[in-house]
Amino acid sequence: MTPAPKSNNTTKKRKYKPRNPPWPDQAVIGWREDEFNNLVQNFGLSSDWGVQFPTPNSTALDAPPGYMSLYAHFFREGNFHLPMSKFIGEVLTGYGLRISQINALGLPRITHFEFIFRANRVEPCFEKFNVFYFVTYTSGFYSFSSCTTGVHPCSRDPPKSPHGWKQKFFYIRHGVVPLDMHYRAESEGVPRVNVLVDFTEQEWYKVLTRKVTPIIQLEERVLVAAGMSMLWAPQNPRGFPIYRYQGKGRWCHGCCCIT
Repeated sequence: MTPAPKSNNTTKKRKYKPRNPPWPDQAVIGWREDEFNNLVQNFGLSSDWGVQFPTPNSTALDAPPGYMSLYAHFFREGNFHLPMSKFIGEVLTGYGLRISQINALGLPRITHFEFIFRANRVEPCFEKFNVFYFVTYTSGFYSFSSCTTGVHPCSRDPPKSPHGWKQKFFYIRHGVVPLDMHYRAESEGVPRVNVLVDFTEQEWYKVLTRKVTPIIQLEERVLVAAGMSMLWAPQNPRGFPIYRYQGKGRWCHGCCCIT
């Protein structure tokens, strides 16, 4: 009797393996619940927002219905806070991205941009951000790189990619970010938006490129001064937020100004 031919397991694996995965890296949760609890407390994440620590072996894609994933790095090194600023929402909407699709290097560029604009009393907007940055895509996540052709930089010393940031996530209700955020599939390509005309002649462009600042983690009171956080409270009645970098800084008429 002729033996039955052996099954080709390799062929079967290739058959069901997606050629171009449309999802981000499915990193399994890799931080402790006590770290999560400290984040919740330190950044004022309300229990009304349904903040949840994922179960073991969960990924960022396993958020329950009506929930989304956020990464701890957004808050710690990314200068991100909830409630989210209107400007961040404009950038996400302008490019057609969901906040959970932004990587650990992308969000600090948005928050730094908002900070330097507000520090110089210039209202930030998506069209101005699009002058200085363009969208990139790597390993399922979107980020932003500085434009180098015909544009002076507005930032320097970009952050380096932190180790293990994809494993430090949690779940929170969609309604906390009141936007109809589009989940951009890889097949849609990287978004490209036309740049403002004659931006080099605008006063805001001259102000923003006059003194280039590093992308760093800012103190809480600095973000409060810029209107990007509501967490800070003075230790005494005469206390006020102040921006300091390398030992220098000052407070100026309700807004932090770089000196």
